[in-house]
Amino acid sequence: MKGARRWVGPLVLLLLFGTSVWLGALSPQVAAAHCPLGRDLVHPDRTVCELAFGGLWVSLGMGAVAAALATALGICVALFARALGGTLERVTLGATDAFFSLPDVLVLMVLQFAGQSWSDQHPGAHLGSVPLMIGSLALVGWAAPARMVRDRLATLEQQDFVLAARALGGGRAHILRRHLVRFLPDYVLALFLARLPAAILAESTVSFFGIARVEPMSLGRYLGTSYANLLYPSGTRVVLPAWGLLVLVVLASAWTARAFERTPARQAR
Repeated sequence: MKGARRWVGPLVLLLLFGTSVWLGALSPQVAAAHCPLGRDLVHPDRTVCELAFGGLWVSLGMGAVAAALATALGICVALFARALGGTLERVTLGATDAFFSLPDVLVLMVLQFAGQSWSDQHPGAHLGSVPLMIGSLALVGWAAPARMVRDRLATLEQQDFVLAARALGGGRAHILRRHLVRFLPDYVLALFLARLPAAILAESTVSFFGIARVEPMSLGRYLGTSYANLLYPSGTRVVLPAWGLLVLVVLASAWTARAFERTPARQAR
């Protein structure tokens, strides 16, 4: 039974992504012709299914790429710091902790404003809204994976086989490369899946307030515009499905991350 529950999150996440790509990108005419929720009241030329699922695949795609970049950057910082050791490690990890203490959404807003202002002043080198958002999310999200990988490495270094390798003269870089990195893949996957909903929520929050101008329209930007539908008597049929999709994506990502996370003791066996 536990093995079956392990795959609930991944299956829901894959189903949401596949459905959103199909209805939002590959076959929007199907969503337009068979949407049971009818047309959006603010965008009468589009159906609720087109806008909600179309925004979902954009947010999922940006979140996945940004989460992968943030996780990779965090791993590189953690491995670099652990390989150096001493004062350089303390300085690097201290800077990581300081960056981690900054509010993600506030930093993301600043990066979006800076990127948009730079693009407006340099039209010839215009930054696309999607690359700008992905890069901003990656720069905002690297500190958490770096701290968590550092803690995982510190825990693994207390294992007997690591102590034995150190007693035989193995250096920090050698122990990292030959003995510790091989225990990280499952944990890194869990970190990536944990960063995915964080990236989607951060993008949705910034887009909801109209700061980001993501094109094609992301789910967060659609949520920001869909509130106007509440001015109409049947507005809830437009607003609730989009919010439901966002909540379901976050829950599915959390379930998936929990399913793939393992304890150091189990990994080291």
